[in-house]
Amino acid sequence: MSEALGLLAACLSSLLGGSAVAATRWSVAGIEPLTLAALRYGIAALCLAPLAVRATRRLRSPQDAAAAIALALLFFALFPWLFTLSLAHTTAARGSLALTTLPLLTYALSVMLGREAPSRRRLAGIALAMAGVALGLSSRLAGGGLTGDLLMVAAAAVGAAYNVLSKPIIQRLGALPFTGLGLAIGAAALIAADPGIGAATQLPGTQWMAVLYLGVVGCALTFALWSVGLQYAPPALVALTVALNPIASAALAALMLGEPVTPGMAAGFMLVVAGLVVASGLGFRRPAVP
Repeated sequence: MSEALGLLAACLSSLLGGSAVAATRWSVAGIEPLTLAALRYGIAALCLAPLAVRATRRLRSPQDAAAAIALALLFFALFPWLFTLSLAHTTAARGSLALTTLPLLTYALSVMLGREAPSRRRLAGIALAMAGVALGLSSRLAGGGLTGDLLMVAAAAVGAAYNVLSKPIIQRLGALPFTGLGLAIGAAALIAADPGIGAATQLPGTQWMAVLYLGVVGCALTFALWSVGLQYAPPALVALTVALNPIASAALAALMLGEPVTPGMAAGFMLVVAGLVVASGLGFRRPAVP
């Protein structure tokens, strides 16, 4: 499989992720955030259960098992809870825009831990993207929206920690098997922590359709495509595709929820994309000499 196909998988993952933000925002109106996260990840875990079984066979030591459990609880339990809770307090477009800080926070943590050397180009890209986030949110920071925005940035920080710390265990277990195992562990933790999970049986059919979409498409398929992208394309290029998330989210939110997309948010999206392009080095590479 070529790098181009890996990038295509990552782009599809980010576009589906944007649709999941809009669907979560629509669903959360009638479901407790923790319950929605538990249902979504529980459905995804069932979809990828065969991969989870394969991952357990590759665990070679108690240290591997402990690392897998800790990372799974971080990214597949804490992250979805923060993500869903955020969208109970902010709009889909704003939440998706705040989530685009994920690759920037990943890079910053990598530098802090000595995993990657700092560069002026990447710092310039970070500045551009953060300016885009600020511009996109500037006209709508009043009221309760700021709480949701900060919760989504916290979710992005959790995701960044996972991105940096999970590489060794993913290399040992495989990207897709570890994703299946992580979803199983995270879903079990979310279901155990939710005393109101039984109320899900009272949801109307239309909301169950949204929950099934979130579990199968917005979680299982999205994470599987993201793992394929990371397997075949450079991580910086894969992270760049997160910029597609707010575009898909804003388009769907406008259709499904009637949420406005202001000129400031549109300009913010463009600055985020420009910042991620600069930070990743796209467009700055010299062509290979034949």
